[in-house]
Amino acid sequence: MNNSFAKYLNKTLPLLLKDQKMLLIGGGKVALQKAKVMKANNIDFKVISISINDEIKMSGVEFLQKKFEEYDAEDFNIIVDATGNPEVKKTLDRVKEKRFLLVNSVDKPEECDFYFSSLLIYNNLKIAVSSDGASPALTQEVRNRIKEIIPTRLGDVALNKSVERSKNIINVEETKREIKEAFGKVFLVGCGPGSADYLTLKALKKIREADIILHDFLVTEEVLSFAKEDAEIFSVGKEKGHHLFSQEDINKVMLQYAKAGNRVARLKGGDPFIFGRGGEEAEFLIDNNVEVEIVPGISSAFAAPMLAGIPPTHRNLSSGVSIVTACNGTGKNNFDWLDLLKIKKHTTIVLMGLTRADEIIEEGFRRGIREDLPAAVVSNASKDNQKVLTSTFSNLPALAKEAERPAVLVFGDVVKLHEKLYPIMKEKLIQVF
Repeated sequence: MNNSFAKYLNKTLPLLLKDQKMLLIGGGKVALQKAKVMKANNIDFKVISISINDEIKMSGVEFLQKKFEEYDAEDFNIIVDATGNPEVKKTLDRVKEKRFLLVNSVDKPEECDFYFSSLLIYNNLKIAVSSDGASPALTQEVRNRIKEIIPTRLGDVALNKSVERSKNIINVEETKREIKEAFGKVFLVGCGPGSADYLTLKALKKIREADIILHDFLVTEEVLSFAKEDAEIFSVGKEKGHHLFSQEDINKVMLQYAKAGNRVARLKGGDPFIFGRGGEEAEFLIDNNVEVEIVPGISSAFAAPMLAGIPPTHRNLSSGVSIVTACNGTGKNNFDWLDLLKIKKHTTIVLMGLTRADEIIEEGFRRGIREDLPAAVVSNASKDNQKVLTSTFSNLPALAKEAERPAVLVFGDVVKLHEKLYPIMKEKLIQVF
């Protein structure tokens, strides 16, 4: 180390002082800031100053409005001087010549006997960051970065350990297991319609942070390429007729990795809560005491029509929109939504309906759906091979035969805008039946 820096380095020992009453000298803005910190950390303190900020007075702390004098320090061993007044410093120096006294002179680290740290408090677990008074901004930024990593659940672990110690129960291996488990977390991440261009910034951040990535078939290699080098990546996708994992298996895998202390990113196409079973997975994780965070994504239900130049709502053509699935929770056909197609100036967007086109037509005609209702099929939305087919309700089976999966069905007069708006989307292929 360069010796020229040695004079700036202090020998410090981080200590936590129990049940200490402190004196705060000063009543202005600087003193108010220190008073807030002390009060937030349940410090017993008294304020002395000629003038005192109204906010300090109203905070409920003990205060005495007067000039600070030597005898005012008699009952205190720790004092914070927030005045910047040389006369106050001289008085404190005289006290220090007679007895033990620790003084913090705000914004004057060279005069301080101790420093305030930027604290993170999780019950009786406390993490302090200090720069020896050199830069509060530095310590606050470092504290905030640490806060992003440390799970709040560690506070519960620390509190439980305190209770156990009071009962003379000490189990180091069990404690390590609980700590590891507390660090485990699952992020249910929506990855948008396919292209990485439509990832949210938060989704990108969580993908880069994850230790374990469990992804569906609809999540592209482009999106997976953002994972950190040592991340373990597993496909747990389900598609019609091809289930690598059952939902129960996926739940077990998420639980296993989270309980082992990993940060798990469960990646889903579109949005996890729009027919992505994200709600079910979140419930399972919560029921098993695993911390879970939802990262919304751009749903294919909206992205696909818009990328095809079909606005789901339009002042003249559609005053409402419905998002439905052609498959119910048991895997059977769901046709209850077909009556929505009778609503005037309404758009209906159907997920997981492409392979049921024949049944949709048959049931639709039985229910009186008009044959000339505009219809569109948008395949591989946002990808290089995106394909848009438009026609009418009666031609849906023909569209379905030409379309690729995954695809979104769109019904309503807004489909008419495709031919006009699609060119501005700068996609490569337009096919109109």
